[in-house]
Amino acid sequence: MTTHFSAKLFYAAALIAAAVFSGISAPATAQAPEPRSESFTYNIQFLWFTKAAQGRLSIRPIGGRRYRAELIAETKGLVGVLMYGRKNHYISEMEFDPVRRRFISRLYIKRVHKQEGVERTEAVIDTESGMVKWKYFWREKLYGKGHDPIPEGALVEDLISALFNFRIGGLGPVERGRKITLFTLPNYKAKATSEGEDSEEEEFQKFEIRIPTAEAERAYRKRFGRSGEKGLLVFVKVPKNLFGQETGEVRVWLDPEMSPVAATVEDAIFFGDVDGVLVKPKKRR
Repeated sequence: MTTHFSAKLFYAAALIAAAVFSGISAPATAQAPEPRSESFTYNIQFLWFTKAAQGRLSIRPIGGRRYRAELIAETKGLVGVLMYGRKNHYISEMEFDPVRRRFISRLYIKRVHKQEGVERTEAVIDTESGMVKWKYFWREKLYGKGHDPIPEGALVEDLISALFNFRIGGLGPVERGRKITLFTLPNYKAKATSEGEDSEEEEFQKFEIRIPTAEAERAYRKRFGRSGEKGLLVFVKVPKNLFGQETGEVRVWLDPEMSPVAATVEDAIFFGDVDGVLVKPKKRR
């Protein structure tokens, strides 16, 4: 039972992560927008648990063109008791490139707080040398490290940098029917805890962002009782092993201002759909 509940926090993180795919907030002009500090809070629910987990997503400048973005998902109430206060904490340090109008991921840290201890992954993305330098720790003990060559011609995104790049327009225009595919980091826990061979380019995973056609969106709105609403529907497909889904796809509903109003992890193992709702947006320049 506890194992099944533990998986829910990964679904919660998926919802929060997908929700920041809240549209392009900047027009496609030659002038790069100045990224601003932002924070969002989400409630996560599944089955009869209306507030099973809470997520917080934020971004802030840390000097020069560097930014620090964080995603924290932690269980609440009865679910928190059953999961012993499980918490996932993702950190991305990025550099904003005004010429390419996008964030460049430099450092990615993932911490998973469990009853038994803390699991930590660190990845330094060195675009100049074309390598990702990574380490995996369990209870502060180093279990594995290595260097992975970045696929030729690829811009590697971590989970959070990909989300904010979509938001500021760094991945191109929002067009109905468009599909965007991105390279993201390998599963370093699996690499560190197995007797795997040296890393290969194909070990890099991929994100897929899909914007359905207007006709397909109308059909989805009718199916889910949202025909009277305006805005945009976006699907985000992540590697299945990342959040333990059957389909690996997250459905995100955006309002006319391109802010997320709801998101759903489809076909989460054992629990069906898991829903997230934005409850506390906070923006400041």
